[in-house]
Amino acid sequence: MERPTTECVTHEAGRLQSVLVIQPDAGFERANAIKGEGPPIAARAVIEHRVFVQTLKSNRVDVVELPADARFGLATLVRSTALVLPGGAIMGRLTDAQRRGEEEIVRALLEQRGIPVLGAIEGPGAFDARDAVLLGDRLVVAKTASTNAFAIEQLTSFAGEAGLELRGVTLASGVQHLGEVFSPIDARLAVAVPQLVSGVGLEGVELVALPPDLAPAAGCLTLAPRLVVMDLRNAAACAILKRAKIAVEAVDLYDFARAGAGPWALALPLRRAPLH
Repeated sequence: MERPTTECVTHEAGRLQSVLVIQPDAGFERANAIKGEGPPIAARAVIEHRVFVQTLKSNRVDVVELPADARFGLATLVRSTALVLPGGAIMGRLTDAQRRGEEEIVRALLEQRGIPVLGAIEGPGAFDARDAVLLGDRLVVAKTASTNAFAIEQLTSFAGEAGLELRGVTLASGVQHLGEVFSPIDARLAVAVPQLVSGVGLEGVELVALPPDLAPAAGCLTLAPRLVVMDLRNAAACAILKRAKIAVEAVDLYDFARAGAGPWALALPLRRAPLH
């Protein structure tokens, strides 16, 4: 493993050094399936998650694994629970009744691993961290059904304390989270669906554009600059990325895709190497 950095995460495209994942369990079958798909099958999701974790480990990532908890069927979508900045984590506030309490489990793990908790979004704020992306000195945030204006006001304050500028983006109707349609893969480069995300938060960022029919592929996870994990069923998107000289680790995450969750949703980065 690489020596961990003194800062936690300074850019979403920095080499991934340490990450938190949570195994799926039978409760994952309660996830809402996307249009045209049936519910995910938990037994298959467990196997797919195991391969995903092994892929991270084979890329020299320190993987911190929490076992499944029957109380929290959707906890495997761990990215929702916290936003990790250079100096530590901001805890989310999930309003889905099925997910209440996940933040406390993740917070305890972060503190155990020496990741400072800088604060938490408080009510009436609602914040799902899949709606925020760190791009160096810029924190990009989208207002969604899961992240409201009260939370964005608090995030603006946290960002200011961390020396970051918060910039907003707008998502098209039907897009649930920013991470579904926008994934940084280098200092000023991101995979995105331009028809589904827009705003000042994207200024100065070059986009590897995917068409709307390939939107699920935009929820990839960056392992290092220009190296991503993507669902192997997104073959057309993989080809677009490879033409743009982006390397792809393709894994089968079909049952997560049925719930609208790409690789990005399954991993909470704890430490990333800074970009140079």
